[in-house]
Amino acid sequence: MTTVDSPAGLGTPKDCASPGWTAAVVLITVLLLLPVAWLAGMAFKPDDAMFARPTQWLFMPTLAHFRFVAEMGFLKYLLASVALALGSTLCVVLVGTPAAYAFARFPLRGRDDLFLFILATRMSPPICLVIPFYLIYTRLDLLDTYLGLTLAYLTFNLSFYIWVLSSFCRDLPVALEEAAMVEGWSRFQVFLRVVLPLLKSGIVSTAMLCFIFAWNEFLFAFMLGGNHVKTLPVALPLLITAQGVRWGEMAVVGMAALLPVLAAVFVLQKHIVRGLTMGAVKG
Repeated sequence: MTTVDSPAGLGTPKDCASPGWTAAVVLITVLLLLPVAWLAGMAFKPDDAMFARPTQWLFMPTLAHFRFVAEMGFLKYLLASVALALGSTLCVVLVGTPAAYAFARFPLRGRDDLFLFILATRMSPPICLVIPFYLIYTRLDLLDTYLGLTLAYLTFNLSFYIWVLSSFCRDLPVALEEAAMVEGWSRFQVFLRVVLPLLKSGIVSTAMLCFIFAWNEFLFAFMLGGNHVKTLPVALPLLITAQGVRWGEMAVVGMAALLPVLAAVFVLQKHIVRGLTMGAVKG
């Protein structure tokens, strides 16, 4: 049996498990998790211990910050952010998946120009789009509505979704689709039974990015929302009062904004990693 030597400089798995590599990984992990741990500690830290100098590492935890955030109605803002992010992402997937497949497979007239236009809408600064949106929504009575914000999120996420997913579609083997059509399947059946299962990881990873973009969005939600529809990023400045910034409550809201994204990434991590690495290795 012959063995294949590893390329020079790349090292072996045993080298990667050396104490030096382990220490580097641990150090990077600590640096990445330190802000999150600090934020979590602030959520339970009393005000007197929060501003104490030198820093108090041992303190009596309190739930006062959580009670204040609940009384301020931040749960409603959190649910509004979840509804808008999930709703807009679902619309992006339903509309963008067939569009990305069409761009990748069909010789459309002016396809490159149309694709460039789609990219241009994503690259333009949001402030250039939010003012026309505001004027249009004023005429259509869509201000401060879930439908209006969902459509706004759909516009800037749809172009990104089509752009990324179309590259995944181009990497799919055309021979599988041709073989299915030789068996008598229609183009729609091929798309439904062959293309979608192969694109599952790409759809999940790209949709997750769109969800994060919608989750973190501030300008559109601030300009097009209002009292009835207010997302978590827009509601966060309510904690900046005349008496000062309520840092403990901000830490609670920050953790509430972080946990849904972390939970979604943890559940879908296999699909996300597989989708982000699709096409990275050519055989």
